[in-house]
Amino acid sequence: MSNRNAPAGRALTRLFRGPWLFQLVFIAGVIAFAAWRVNFEDVGAAFRDARYAWIALALFIYAVARIVHTFEWQITLTKVGRAPFGGLLGALLIGSLVNSVIPASAGDVAKVQIVANRYGLSRTGLITGRGAEGIVNGATLVIFLLISLALPATGFGSQKLLILLAVTTLIVFVAAAVGSNLMPAELPSWRVVEALPRPPRDAFRHMWPRFHAGLEVIRQPRLLLIAVVLNLFGWLVDLGILWSYGQAFRLHLPFAAYLSVTVAVAIVTIFPLTFGNIGTYELVLLRVLTLYDVPADRALAFAIGTHAIGTLFVMLLGGAAMAIMGIRPSELFSLRRSEERPAAEAVEADTR
Repeated sequence: MSNRNAPAGRALTRLFRGPWLFQLVFIAGVIAFAAWRVNFEDVGAAFRDARYAWIALALFIYAVARIVHTFEWQITLTKVGRAPFGGLLGALLIGSLVNSVIPASAGDVAKVQIVANRYGLSRTGLITGRGAEGIVNGATLVIFLLISLALPATGFGSQKLLILLAVTTLIVFVAAAVGSNLMPAELPSWRVVEALPRPPRDAFRHMWPRFHAGLEVIRQPRLLLIAVVLNLFGWLVDLGILWSYGQAFRLHLPFAAYLSVTVAVAIVTIFPLTFGNIGTYELVLLRVLTLYDVPADRALAFAIGTHAIGTLFVMLLGGAAMAIMGIRPSELFSLRRSEERPAAEAVEADTR
């Protein structure tokens, strides 16, 4: 990393240093809890009895899911700018790799940096688009939460808490949809804006259209419909992945039960407490699976197996993407960016 980026690197180090101690203590607590609840010899037996052809199927489905997610991201960036599909897919895979080893959802930062530096897209638009994508994903989560609560064969945790989460998410989605449609394309001449000193006022005027562009997927009904359909398909793909893992570890659960597992994994992913969700993922899945009378040792084998195998596969795909795109680790959080070029010119230059 260049000297110009050293302050940013030190800032990131300070940002991540604090949560590390808490996360390590939390992970140690989860390990102690698992050691108290299960027999690790039985966990090893569950791994030996696993049917690894089903795991191969789960990994294949995961690769398909990444491609679908890239299409969804491309739609989100409709007004932000154009970037090649392969470049977005690579950035997505690298972001997943970073999230698996660094806390605080740093993979989203890496994705923004890669696409901004490579293809000249606005960071403001990319960050806003990521927020819009999260809002759409939250709306889809509400659908799956309601289905999960309606089916008698599913359910986990406090129903009141899940209903509160669903209602809150729905309110955020409606507020974002209404606000994005009322939002003008250019920053209005509000008194509070005009009263600001010139540098921040000019910065707001510069960023406002890019912020507006990032919300296009929520503002346009056609784009929103496509995004929701792709998001629903992505959820079904995630459900298929966990079902395949369940066949591998011989859980013998009804298909509807995997809906609860999928929702639980989604909630853990949305609210990460540890880097790579280590500990929280296993604890939540152990809790959910025991509701369906899955033995603790087999439930823990499923949780550890899906997490470890999935993480290794994510790291493999992310490492391959970095090698193909020629991205060094030091570039992932670099503030360096190329000359300001229209996105179309950036794409053309990238393909030459």
